[in-house]
Amino acid sequence: MNRITTDEAYFAWFKSSLEKNKAFFYEHPSVLLSTTYLALSFSGLIYLYVLGRGVGVDIIKYLELVDFIMAFLATPAILYSSVVALITSLVTALLINRHNKKQVKSKVQTEGWRSWLETYRMCYRVNPLYLILCTILILPSIYSIVVADLDAEQILLGKGKTYQVDLVNPVSIHEQPKFRFDHLKLVTETERFSFFYSEELKQVLLITRDNMASVQLASQGYDN
Repeated sequence: MNRITTDEAYFAWFKSSLEKNKAFFYEHPSVLLSTTYLALSFSGLIYLYVLGRGVGVDIIKYLELVDFIMAFLATPAILYSSVVALITSLVTALLINRHNKKQVKSKVQTEGWRSWLETYRMCYRVNPLYLILCTILILPSIYSIVVADLDAEQILLGKGKTYQVDLVNPVSIHEQPKFRFDHLKLVTETERFSFFYSEELKQVLLITRDNMASVQLASQGYDN
């Protein structure tokens, strides 16, 4: 590979790399799909970790294999953050493309320290195609961290839907058996467990799903 010294050469490298990899992904689409699914699942795990840490419980250690695989599907916020990340990437790429066209038309050669800010000089040693792919894969995780932190804050502030839960078998709270809990905020659900934040106890309650007789919204009917 020739040494890259200009943005034109850098984007020529990008085009050639894109053409070379097009054939591979066309013949092996499962690789792209599997990589995307893995990235989204990883984002889901990050979301659950940050959310659990925010409300004071380690959600990750209660997850089963199906929860790891379906983490981003079970939590809509992860899908939303992934979509926002992809849109951000596309908009950024569009703005960069417009900027590059203006630079080419102006034919002004940036020199000195400004070349590090106004060109892609700092990335000349990195394949631009791989750089774009890594950005697209990493952004959902970053958005998941932000969304999870905001969701945890909302739960602790008592915002959102409030639930009442009736149990089949009692659980002991301060050595007192309880069949019912009021003023609960749903944190998340897994294959076996439901995580509720109790506004009265100021802690997260871990309830097995088969031990819940009914789940009732504070202002609505029963949701079994």
